[in-house]
Amino acid sequence: MRSLRHERASKRSEKIEALFSHPVDAGKYIVLRMGDNLRSHLRLETLFMRWDDRGLSPLLEVASAEPDVIDFFCKKAPTLERESAERGLKRYALKADPRSYGFALPSEQTNMEVLALSFDELTATLLEGMPDSITSQISGG
Repeated sequence: MRSLRHERASKRSEKIEALFSHPVDAGKYIVLRMGDNLRSHLRLETLFMRWDDRGLSPLLEVASAEPDVIDFFCKKAPTLERESAERGLKRYALKADPRSYGFALPSEQTNMEVLALSFDELTATLLEGMPDSITSQISGG
C-alpha cells in the first residue's frame, strides 16, 4: 500500500498497488520503487522500462486473482471498480516456488519481477550504471 500525505491535504491518500505472500517480497518491491525513482532522477534506464521492454519473466506464472483477493482490493481501494479488478487483478507466482506470489493490477505487472530476484540480485541490478558518488557510499559497493 502506498500512503502519502500531501503538503496541503488534511488526510493521507492510500492506494494498494501490490500484495505479497511474503514480507521479503514486499520489501524488494519497496526497494525497487525507491531505486527506480533514483535511477530516473539520475537519467538512467529504470528497471521498470528494461523489464517492460523485455516482457514478463519466464520464471513467473500468471493467473486470475481469487474472489477473496478481489474483495480485499475492492474494500481497501474504494475507487477501484469491481469489474476492473475482476478483469485486471492477477496472481503472479514464482514457478520454482508457488508459495512465493503476489497480486497486482496491470499497471504493476512489470514490478512483479521482484518475485524472481534475490535482494542481492535486485541491488546489483539497481546499482548498474550508478555513479561512484553513490556506489562508493554502499557497503561492499
